[in-house]
Amino acid sequence: MPRIIFFTIHNTTRWWKYLGSQIDFAEVIVLSDLRRDGDASLVDDFYRFMQSGDAGAFALGRFGEEGCAEIILRCRSLRSLDSGLAMRMIGGMTQAIESAFDRFDPKLVLTFTMDRYVIDVMERIARARGIDLLEMTASIIPDQIIFHRRGHLIPLRDPSPEELSEVVEIVCAESFAPVYVRTASKFSSRRFWQVFEYFALRGAFFNVWRYLQRDPLNLHYIDALKRLKHKVRPRDVAVLRLLQKDWQTRLEAIPKHRRVFCGLQLFPEASLDYWLRSHDMLAHDDVVVRYCKVLGNAGYHTFVKDHPLQFGFRRRELFERLSRIPSVTCVPYEVPASYLIQSCEVSVTLTGTIGFQAALAGLCSIVTEPYYATEEHYLHVRNFGEIDGIVEQLGKWRRPADLEGARRQIVRKLVAAGAPGNYFTWKRFDPDDEDIREQTKSLVRSLNKYLPQFMKK
Repeated sequence: MPRIIFFTIHNTTRWWKYLGSQIDFAEVIVLSDLRRDGDASLVDDFYRFMQSGDAGAFALGRFGEEGCAEIILRCRSLRSLDSGLAMRMIGGMTQAIESAFDRFDPKLVLTFTMDRYVIDVMERIARARGIDLLEMTASIIPDQIIFHRRGHLIPLRDPSPEELSEVVEIVCAESFAPVYVRTASKFSSRRFWQVFEYFALRGAFFNVWRYLQRDPLNLHYIDALKRLKHKVRPRDVAVLRLLQKDWQTRLEAIPKHRRVFCGLQLFPEASLDYWLRSHDMLAHDDVVVRYCKVLGNAGYHTFVKDHPLQFGFRRRELFERLSRIPSVTCVPYEVPASYLIQSCEVSVTLTGTIGFQAALAGLCSIVTEPYYATEEHYLHVRNFGEIDGIVEQLGKWRRPADLEGARRQIVRKLVAAGAPGNYFTWKRFDPDDEDIREQTKSLVRSLNKYLPQFMKK
């Protein structure tokens, strides 16, 4: 029987192993990068290769200088480490993964959305061997999963007109929000310090735990450390005073056709680090500030709102820069994104769900390579230089004459890539709980139905 690999991450292994036990077309190996986890672990081989030979030179030989630089640039943890150490980690992990592939000879690899160098390296190795590595995540559409490759959707079927209309009704409902978008409820300075202290303690714990586990270079542990470049500092509480309480007055003073809503995303975030092709678009803060300046110079006013789950994690520098731009209003966290979508004519985001919701609402939605976007219903800005031309594109844009028809076309790409499945059953999964097992049945059916077509012949 052919083998496939399910690559697990922290606290999801029982879920992956149960799913693997339900696969009827292949033997499943659950591979992990944590010690004593899964059916097989990369850990021992990783350190063995790190300590023998020149792992950095191996990485350079396998991926080249440009490839290694890109792997480091896209990994939120590696780009905070010493470059020599990062290179050795890439080389050690490359050899560990190649050894696992030699041992198991997989015909397919399935994992979560790529969000770390380990999966990035694994995908590059798989591709070189002619093996498909699929990433799985939750769809915007409730109770569906999608498969993708670095943010590019994989179409599975041709949806019917009735299904498109049904999905439009769901996602255009006033109360709709993607299941993975949770809204935080407290945005006080007290809440900031609670978040800060919790993650400071968490970082301190993992700094000790990684040595107790004899796995000091594991990305799961390193990513918790407070010293990484993207982690907040005590002075970042200043973000709260940079949000403008008179935002509503400012909004009403601007004609609607000159209002722009810029919904910020989580940062760092897999959908930015690994989906954006152009390296210059990875400079998140510079991209946002450039948009605001270009639009402001053309007479637009941008209302910037942070993602609610970014509260307590956003560094102050971005909002300090935005606050110096007269044509920008920094909106408080508690303002609903849906209200700003209704109140503006233009939306700016990179890959966030707000771009999808804005297009459905009839706004001019400016995006950078999100998986849901089609060519004809969005304005695409794919590199930093194209931001300067956005005003000209806005001048040519026209609201769809038939918004209902446009909505069906907007959701088509997403519906065609969707398959039934409750993605979030991985949370606190208990294989002995009959109700929880029942909740995974639609996902299991989808895996058995759709995965065989991606198997290496």
